[in-house]
Amino acid sequence: MLRTWFVKRSPAYLAAALKRARPAFPLVVALIAISPAAALEPGESEAERLASCEEKLCRQILDKSPLKGMLRCDLGKTWGGDDLNKGAKTKSMSWGFGDAQCSVDLKVDRRDIVAALSAPKYEFSIRPHQVACTVETAEGTKPLKARLAPKLKFEGGKAKKVWIKLEEIDGPEPLSSFVWTTAKLEDSIGIFHSEMIKQINKFVHDKCERRYGRQAMLKKKRKEAAAKRRAQIAERRKARAARQSKLKAETAETAQEKATPGGEQTKPAPAIAKDHAAQ
Repeated sequence: MLRTWFVKRSPAYLAAALKRARPAFPLVVALIAISPAAALEPGESEAERLASCEEKLCRQILDKSPLKGMLRCDLGKTWGGDDLNKGAKTKSMSWGFGDAQCSVDLKVDRRDIVAALSAPKYEFSIRPHQVACTVETAEGTKPLKARLAPKLKFEGGKAKKVWIKLEEIDGPEPLSSFVWTTAKLEDSIGIFHSEMIKQINKFVHDKCERRYGRQAMLKKKRKEAAAKRRAQIAERRKARAARQSKLKAETAETAQEKATPGGEQTKPAPAIAKDHAAQ
């Protein structure tokens, strides 16, 4: 139904809708874009899950192995309404809602990742993914579900084209129409295309090498070794301090015993000594 709604709208209507719409944030989740979190409380493991997925993907990109199986990440991300609105304003749009929180179980064929970076030209589609979101609206938090199957085109190991390929969306109006319209406009005229391409290539050819490349791993190992040495030194100092404290306590205890009656034999008083001599 929404697909028909999009096709039947006039260009003038779509232009007006574009001014009110915003970036289709499910794509951001799927492409692992990192942006500030905010008021909808992030899950306890959100940062750890993002970091884990980033490392998995970077390892695949840098090592280009294994070649079989799926790279899988369970992702979740929270965005603040102000941050979403700032991003929308760069394209003369407005985000008329609050915070947004999305999750997706990302699965990408490892062969596609390696081929995209190795072949002169390579084009592939990611299998359809279900994205589940919660968005703050004037009527309270509302669920939004979407199914998308992003398509990517690479040349010379660099991303050249991305399509969101939003297939279905289920959520309250006007939120669902905004996201649907923006996604379709992105695939047709590429309103955010240059930014997405830039972020993908920066991640693949800069961020991964900087964080997980050979030099980064050597630096990490040196830091870990230095931290281990510091911990060992701190432990030795602690043990030495404990020994010194124990010795000090024992010395004080011995001195106290000597100072108390019966602690040591005392010499006879001088008068008593004379009496003994006279006898």
